[in-house]
Amino acid sequence: MNENDIRPNTFLIGAQKSATTSLYNWIAQHPDVCGPESIKDYPFFIKEELYEKGIESLKEEYIKEGYSKQKIVLQGSVQYMFFEESIDRIYSFDPNSKLILILRNPVDRAISAYNYFKKLNIETLSFPKAIAEEEVRLKGDLRTICDLTYISHGYYFKQLSNIYKKFSKEQVLVLFFDDVNNNPDETTKEVFKFLEVSEDFKPNYKRLNVTGSVRFKVLQNLIFNKSKTKKILVDTIIDPLIPLHKRTKLRWWFKEWNTKKENINKDVLYTSEREELKLQFREDIEKLENLLRVDLSHWK
Repeated sequence: MNENDIRPNTFLIGAQKSATTSLYNWIAQHPDVCGPESIKDYPFFIKEELYEKGIESLKEEYIKEGYSKQKIVLQGSVQYMFFEESIDRIYSFDPNSKLILILRNPVDRAISAYNYFKKLNIETLSFPKAIAEEEVRLKGDLRTICDLTYISHGYYFKQLSNIYKKFSKEQVLVLFFDDVNNNPDETTKEVFKFLEVSEDFKPNYKRLNVTGSVRFKVLQNLIFNKSKTKKILVDTIIDPLIPLHKRTKLRWWFKEWNTKKENINKDVLYTSEREELKLQFREDIEKLENLLRVDLSHWK
């Protein structure tokens, strides 16, 4: 593969709020992997305006990251597994692709996602009201569907069933959040074995994109709140002047800098909602257990 034919062949496809940012970073550190930070959560196979640009539009990001004919060319989006069309597009792009995904207890995932988007001031409702609005939000715009539908993202059996319609199980590596979190060394070795690269490489296990809490809310609002004026500024000045890889690095740097890495005690939050969601997810979890041949009783 030369610079004129740089094509991603491995995709980290989700799930949202399941340590994908950290894992992507760990994988990308491997000398046989080229994984630009700028396209870790770049929804190329989801957004029409990006997909229509063609895969050539990503080539520059790999070159800037130091592409040197690495075996693995990595790209990802936590939303890929959620949209069947994006899986279809990846398959059409390369039916031999390898897919990696991380599954997290769907109740914990829902609460973590809610807290995260609440922190970014994207979520404005209380958790119970947000859950009640799920069906309405599923009919909203793409950003609402991606960010603010906390229950639907946790139906993993449905999503994996769609994936297995296209890709064989040998092409899909299913990991679990608890393993990534508690045993990063063993998990990355499993990933490297799956990718058929040296398992001896040990990355720096830095944890990224932790929900935490905001240090300076005024700055957070200024950067992440949406407005027509800001959109015009971004579309006409910022995007044309600052390349994608630099914009991404600045955004990630600000998120990390402006986040206090404090743990939220999930056991005392949303107690009644947690029990309701357990019941809601039970059937999907049981189907997932049969599909993957794993015991997920601790989720139920």
